[in-house]
Amino acid sequence: MTGKPNRVVNPQDVEQLAELLDGRGGVGDRLDEALTRASRLGVSDKLGAIRPMRSWVSDTAPELRRKAAYARLEDGDPLAGLLLAGFTPEQLKNKDLPPDILLVANAAASDGKVDDGWLKKKDGESLDDWLVRIQGDAVTQLTGNEELGKAVATYIEGAANLSAFFVASTTAALGTKSLISYFKSSKVLNAPGTFTARLINDRWHELSRIPKAGSWLTRVPTAALAGSDEAAMLAGYMRKGAFYLPTATEANLLTVARRGGLANAARAAGWMRGVGIVGSAGATVWGVANLATMDHGKAWEEDKAKYLSNWTGTAFNASLTAAMIAPNPVTLGLAVGTGVAYAGTLIWDHSDKIVSAGEDVADWVGDKADKAGEAISDGAKKLGSALNPFD
Repeated sequence: MTGKPNRVVNPQDVEQLAELLDGRGGVGDRLDEALTRASRLGVSDKLGAIRPMRSWVSDTAPELRRKAAYARLEDGDPLAGLLLAGFTPEQLKNKDLPPDILLVANAAASDGKVDDGWLKKKDGESLDDWLVRIQGDAVTQLTGNEELGKAVATYIEGAANLSAFFVASTTAALGTKSLISYFKSSKVLNAPGTFTARLINDRWHELSRIPKAGSWLTRVPTAALAGSDEAAMLAGYMRKGAFYLPTATEANLLTVARRGGLANAARAAGWMRGVGIVGSAGATVWGVANLATMDHGKAWEEDKAKYLSNWTGTAFNASLTAAMIAPNPVTLGLAVGTGVAYAGTLIWDHSDKIVSAGEDVADWVGDKADKAGEAISDGAKKLGSALNPFD
């Protein structure tokens, strides 16, 4: 039980009613349209009686969603906590949300003795921002230590941004090199992120001789890890007047799927490339969801760098997915361009933190160096004293 009054209601019906009130084309939009037209015609006073309905719609729709969320919570819906936080079912649809966050949100919302105000979505807060903040706030609630909570949230955000910067910058650098080779010497393009897969396919006989690990590696089919060159042949095409058979890391998976079905496309991709595609596609979906939950005007005014990094990050992941599925000059060029943009906005967004971190590190190193110098000096004096029989 939630500790809140029980309600016998279909939450989807209540959410639909809320959507009819403040959703696109709903009562709120119709009221705005009517009031705007009345103002243009100079007859606003004729609609004075219905003007209070606008604030009623603004208050009632969120309240209906809140009641629907409590009904979902009582039914054991894992998304109930996020609905109570202020997100809509449409914003959460088909999103791969961390189960531990869902558990924390639902547990806090279901305890009637605990203030769950910290779960609420802040004005202009996106889904991505909320997930980072809530993890730090959960630590604060559990430990009572606000600084520890902030440290956890900062670490989570920093680790994610560092990983994103690494992927974007390396994709841009290696992709540029590949494109130069393609246009200069007609070198065949490989899908981004397949360097390790190429290494396995090309050097498997050497890797299998590594002590201890070699015996395990020989049991794993190379095609399962790095992709099947045999399946990739289905994507063959005319090149320089001859029929070219691409390797697993060069193949256009869409062509393989069209000619040989999805099973052969999966075989050509292999586990490593497949994981990369799933990961970048998931990041694209997540980015779209994050943008959908954002108050764009307010986000732009508050932090232009962060706002742009949300857009460039989503564009980069989308273009990276396309390049990993179908490597060609267009898709790889888009991945390079969006990768440069994303890496640049990440640096812009976190420039103050980078400078601050650099100063902190310099101070820390300097402090430790001074202490190390003192310790060495003291140690030398003590050693000299120990060796001097007249001291």
